[in-house]
This record gives sequence, structure tokens and C-alpha cells, in this order.
Amino acid sequence: MAKYVKFDLTGNVPSPELLIPLEFITHAVTVNGTSTDVFLSNNNAATTKWRITHTAPLVATAVLSAIQDAQKANPGGVVSTVVAPINTAQAPVAQGAAPATGRGPQGQSAITQPAIHVTFTSAVYTA
Repeated sequence: MAKYVKFDLTGNVPSPELLIPLEFITHAVTVNGTSTDVFLSNNNAATTKWRITHTAPLVATAVLSAIQDAQKANPGGVVSTVVAPINTAQAPVAQGAAPATGRGPQGQSAITQPAIHVTFTSAVYTA
């Protein structure tokens, strides 16, 4: 079982990774579309937290779900990384009428917009 939950942060320089000890996480809360709080059991559990700032996910609670998935994961190592949820869904090219054979298009579908994932930008600790 993992001992840490990891966030890859784009805006924290020089420390682009945030490691939170799994044993101290009590719960996580969606603050708004671009912030999520991870509360810790050390010190005063009512106020001790990491505020994770990120781009807005496609689904409002997707970051919260990603954190919970990382907590439940059993990677067999020390760190479980929070996987960024989808920010913008992939958009395939519109399909035309089925060919005379009656079968649909064959092979891979072309896309007009690739999937874009949420970016975890920064984290602030509050005791």
C-alpha cells in the first residue's frame, strides 16, 4: 500500500511535486471549480490542510474523485500519484453516412480536438 499521495504541480518552482502522507489525510473537499482542500489529522484537523489549485475539470467533483482513487490505489510502491481528470473532452470528426456495405467506418477515428487534462498548478499549506 502506498505511503504518500503525489500531485505533479506545474506552478511550484523549484518543487514540482507535492507528497502528502496518506496516513494523515482525513478527507478532501471541493472548494470551487479550481480549488480542492485536502485535510490532515495532524495538529488541528479542522484547519490543517493543503489547498490544491488546478484548472477546472469537465466534471465538478472529478479532482475529488481522483484524490480518493489515489488513496485507494495499491500500486505496490511508496507513492500513489493523483491522475489528472479530463478538462476538455476529445472531439471526433463527424461521421458521414454508412458505406453501401451497411457497416460503419473501419479503423481509427480522426479527432478534431484532443482530450485535455486538468493541470495541478500549485499547493498552499495551512496549519
